[in-house]
Amino acid sequence: MFRRKDVRAYTVTFTVLSDFLAMYLAFAIAWWLRFKSGLIPIQDTPHLANYLALVTLWSLVLLIVFHLLGLYNIRMPLPFLTEVARVTQGMCISLAALFALSFFLRPQYEFSRSTVFLMATFSMAWLLLLRNGLRRAWGQFLREHDLLQRVLLIGWGERSAELAQNIKSDINSGRQIVGVLSDEEIRDLPPDIPRLGRPGELSQILSRGTFDEVILGTLQMPHQQITDWILECEQHLVQFSLVPDLFEILASRVHLDFVSGVPLLGLGEFPLDRLFNRAMKRAFDVIGSLVGLALSAPVMVLAAALVRLESDGPVFYVQERCGRDGTPFRMFKLRTMRTDAEEESGPVWARENDPRRTRIGGILRRFNLDETPQFWNVLAGQMSLVGPRPERPFFVEQFKEEIRHYMPRHTFKPGMTGWAQVNGLRGNTPLEDRIRYDLYYFENWSVWFDIRIMMSTLINFRNAY
Repeated sequence: MFRRKDVRAYTVTFTVLSDFLAMYLAFAIAWWLRFKSGLIPIQDTPHLANYLALVTLWSLVLLIVFHLLGLYNIRMPLPFLTEVARVTQGMCISLAALFALSFFLRPQYEFSRSTVFLMATFSMAWLLLLRNGLRRAWGQFLREHDLLQRVLLIGWGERSAELAQNIKSDINSGRQIVGVLSDEEIRDLPPDIPRLGRPGELSQILSRGTFDEVILGTLQMPHQQITDWILECEQHLVQFSLVPDLFEILASRVHLDFVSGVPLLGLGEFPLDRLFNRAMKRAFDVIGSLVGLALSAPVMVLAAALVRLESDGPVFYVQERCGRDGTPFRMFKLRTMRTDAEEESGPVWARENDPRRTRIGGILRRFNLDETPQFWNVLAGQMSLVGPRPERPFFVEQFKEEIRHYMPRHTFKPGMTGWAQVNGLRGNTPLEDRIRYDLYYFENWSVWFDIRIMMSTLINFRNAY
């Protein structure tokens, strides 16, 4: 299922696939002209498998070269003539690399040079045609399926009007302006862009609507006010951008973006914003959860029997938690407390020597064994093996108003364990410290970092109560 937040990642993916397709279409035409059309005399038709291997290798080299030339950087769209020049440059570089490699392959494989040059010629045309056609079709698909980024403008002026006009006229912008906030009535406001209120009402308006990005179109605002708006957008998991005349607001994770040639300054991506990295993490989660379920099954059976023998009530404890983008889901645990644990106190965090625990529950919590049923949540895609621990909706509503930078920890899936937990930040510990560790994890994510955290979880039980 597509999400508006993932549109850019899918755009890059489809562009890469279209370039792959262009190379194979060019090869099909070149192969037919050289060996099947009868226009060029031949003695023997070579093995098709050898040529398919060559095309695959050439395509991979070409994709790497295109990446280095910035042809997959959708944040900086290229003018058509510039794109033609870079595609030509990339084709020449990849062709040179291919001929260099052919000296090593020549003893085993012979390739028709005319076929290679025909393919290079046709692939240039197909690359440009498919890229242009894909952009138009993709832009139309986004519009028809309401997948364009919903943008709320703050302030109206010359730059805002230019931005709105460019977004409207460019089908590939991936955005749509759905409203503007201004202290005064706007005479030249386009009829399809409503004035939704005043800039000071940003928090209430974000709460009432579904927005993906807030763009500050004028910098005639106090610095503190802009900072407050950034925090408001964080709480609602909305991207914040502004025209780049003011750089000193927030120095970390700053990136320069472009919308139809209009530059925007915003907060940069986390590593997990990239689709390839999320795919790697998901594959790691699926394999890890299957292995975890297999290894923990005997432990869960024994623990379940002990829990049931010690006290009446269900073996598993099911609790609603907030997942990715704050979406609630049902998280599973082995029950470690009395069934009436929160009847008098209401929702509270566990603490050291918690009197609500059962004896078996204390042992399970001490060694993190009560979390093993969450391998099912990971396999179902509601959680990850590693990430910020999911919080209950009661606490999320409370903390997002009280603690700065709290909501960005919900940008990605929560985890069974996390960087904060292996550093002893769990239970009744300062939430600000946990948030700092969670954000550090997002900013520095890698598969090796996940493995390191999981290995630490097996030997680190500090504050596990």
